[in-house]
Amino acid sequence: MAGAVNKKTWVRATGSRTGNGEITLSGVPIRGWIRRARAAGTGNLTLSIGETSLGAGFATVLAYSATATPIDQEEDPGIFYAVDPTSTAGTTGTIYADVTTTSAGTAINIQLDIEPAN
Repeated sequence: MAGAVNKKTWVRATGSRTGNGEITLSGVPIRGWIRRARAAGTGNLTLSIGETSLGAGFATVLAYSATATPIDQEEDPGIFYAVDPTSTAGTTGTIYADVTTTSAGTAINIQLDIEPAN
């Protein structure tokens, strides 16, 4: 008989912006696997996920090239990332999404499903 499996509750991180640029996704586990990435807007989208902000070098962990919206991609196995803690308890941090669209001025929404690694 197999031992008990300890399943961790996944985290859904969301964010949005109008036009091209960076979206900050706060409250994510400091270590985890990105299991699904979604981006919606209009025009052709590119999406990159980074462990640091654009101003700090962006340490890209995942990137999707220009595609007609929406982007909806499952990653199996997940894409591992590690970020610095920003919470007092040291268990959550911030991950960054860099988005571009060919349709200027459009709203872009991002959603990541993350399985915690800690």
